[in-house]
Amino acid sequence: MNKSRQRAQRIAVLGIFTGILLLQTYVPFLGYLTIIPAMPGISLIIMVVMVAAVVLGPQDGAILGLIWGILSLIHAYTTPGTITFLLFTNPIIAIVPRMFVGWLAGILPVWFAKTKLPQTVGLAITGLLGAASNTLLVVCLTSVIFLNNSSNLLNVMQLQGDSRNLFIILIVSLGVNGISEAIGGFIIVPLLARPLKHVWDRRRS
Repeated sequence: MNKSRQRAQRIAVLGIFTGILLLQTYVPFLGYLTIIPAMPGISLIIMVVMVAAVVLGPQDGAILGLIWGILSLIHAYTTPGTITFLLFTNPIIAIVPRMFVGWLAGILPVWFAKTKLPQTVGLAITGLLGAASNTLLVVCLTSVIFLNNSSNLLNVMQLQGDSRNLFIILIVSLGVNGISEAIGGFIIVPLLARPLKHVWDRRRS
């Protein structure tokens, strides 16, 4: 297949995934599942980003992560009164972890392909590590950015504490979401990414 046709297909697939991200962001229950009130919902969007990154590679994964981050930023401003509003109205917190997840989910299968690890196992580990890295980066960046101004954040979370133990409080508060997303990534990413990548690789050959 010539390069111009490959480029057109890539742009088309990026557009499809971007449309899915838009739907998940603004249609209730398609992108987020809220289990604990006032806490960020468990993200289903991250599964789409990781699957797309596995199929398209780290560069396009980072692009979709950037799109997800920008949508998170916009969504945060339209849902005030929650911890999501305080966290993700900060562009660094909203965008950096999402871009990293997209890149990581694209590059890990490339590394695993160089080993004797079965593809399904590699993709499962990719889903787990991608979701876990998103939670950890959000927690770390939030701790640094809110280090000297933790009262508003803790009040919204209905918790007590100060900047000295903000990191621990965030780990505990967001741990349920992070664990759920990591388990979901471990199961969902290989189930969806393996057949899609097979089809994508065949169409590009």
